[in-house]
Amino acid sequence: MSVANGFSAQGETLARAFASADTALALTDASGRITWANAAFHDLHGIPAGSFQDVLLRDLVVSRPGAPSPLPESLATRFRGCVRHRRLDGSIFLAELSVTPVTGGLAIVARDVTTERKAAALHDCLLALLRTVRESPAPEELFPVAHALLARLLPAQCFAVVGPDPGTARVELLYTAPEPLGDDVKEAIRAVTARVLALGRPLCLGPSAWRVAYEAGHLGSAGIPGTSWLGAPLGDDLGVLIVWASGGAEHDEADAELLGTLAPPVGQALQRGRDEARRRAELLEKTALMDALSDAGQALVTLRDGFVVHANDAAVRFVGTTREELAGRRLLLEVVPTSERPRLARLLASPSPEAFETALTLPDGQRREVQMAIRAVDLPEGLLQLVVFHDVTTLVTSARTDYLTGLPNRRATEEALSREWERLRRRSGAFALSRGEATEIQPAPPLSVVMIDIDNFSVFNDEHGHHTGDEMLRRTALVLRAALRSCDLVGRWGGRSSSPSSPTRTPRAP
Repeated sequence: MSVANGFSAQGETLARAFASADTALALTDASGRITWANAAFHDLHGIPAGSFQDVLLRDLVVSRPGAPSPLPESLATRFRGCVRHRRLDGSIFLAELSVTPVTGGLAIVARDVTTERKAAALHDCLLALLRTVRESPAPEELFPVAHALLARLLPAQCFAVVGPDPGTARVELLYTAPEPLGDDVKEAIRAVTARVLALGRPLCLGPSAWRVAYEAGHLGSAGIPGTSWLGAPLGDDLGVLIVWASGGAEHDEADAELLGTLAPPVGQALQRGRDEARRRAELLEKTALMDALSDAGQALVTLRDGFVVHANDAAVRFVGTTREELAGRRLLLEVVPTSERPRLARLLASPSPEAFETALTLPDGQRREVQMAIRAVDLPEGLLQLVVFHDVTTLVTSARTDYLTGLPNRRATEEALSREWERLRRRSGAFALSRGEATEIQPAPPLSVVMIDIDNFSVFNDEHGHHTGDEMLRRTALVLRAALRSCDLVGRWGGRSSSPSSPTRTPRAP
């Protein structure tokens, strides 16, 4: 360590005390010429120890091309601020510089804050972009925010984003500020875009650098005099972000490095905004479709894990409850009769079930026959099932009821006989015997079936007319119904496919 002649013993003692400190320290004479610097100061600037002879503080502090020095005209007053410093290898870093007058000169404290400033700028950028995407994901809202952020950090009078258009997949100008642009500017933007994509990294092109690159054949445009350009990739093949300034303001490599740090978050926000806009468009389309189905009377619900996520107006009207009571809190299985639940559960678990008929039990206890169609939809937020159903109670009733007597017709009667027969088999142990769970059949209660025929009904029709015969059938049905227990069933076995005078009485097994 050396101390310049003329320094007091107090100054020499102070210099020796801070020689091994981690903080970058230096002393200058009254003209700002560095007379001593500790090891940390040498390391900060990449200069070997003892190599600061005849170096002025102003030689280490640099400004953008064409801009005045950030240091005040006189260093005799205090100064504190963030300035650009140049290392021995020519690279630039941001330093927090403090200049304090001392006896016979200046005391200098410097600290590299490049990483901190980048992190702070990145943090502010992300917050602003995320807020914009959340409030309005459209690119026309996102890009002005990005432009304003960059303009606070570096010369960025003009701003452009070049990338593939999502609709056409062609590389186009997605956004520019200001508008409109001349043909020479558009040509320069295309040249910068091509160069950035070819290099795959941020690029700084001042007027002289542009001329050199153009003469070397790296740029397809002669450029615009007095204009400085910066470009950086947005990432993930999203395109290139470009800023430029004229009127003497130029950029340097530190600006290019900062733009390279901020461009990827802009690209991520652009992609996130596009995804959000697409999701909203799809949601609006689905909502419109569901509204259209409601207008057409088609009830539609969406399910996740069997729970109702959404129900359209037609479904809410059909079930007779509110949307809040139905969506998110009720399983579809809860409104299906108990006997139908196993079959419906199997169909819901099936990858592509066919349309099927079942029934719903409404809050007032009324049973409604419905036809359902289920479609599984794999969405980013999970698997959903769309269930469309419409009321076929009237059709089912007419298909199972004799129109003349109001009794169950032959089809309904046969189904009732089949159910009763299967019930008797279960009670007798026949099922258990077939599975090897029993060794003999247990006695079962009897099943009684009575066939009733009206004698000489054809003759009665011929003598008194068919209208009178129809009335006889209706009254006979009323008499039989009055004679039944609540567990019994009477149906008309006749009709078009059989003798019209054949009611069937099917008492259930006791």
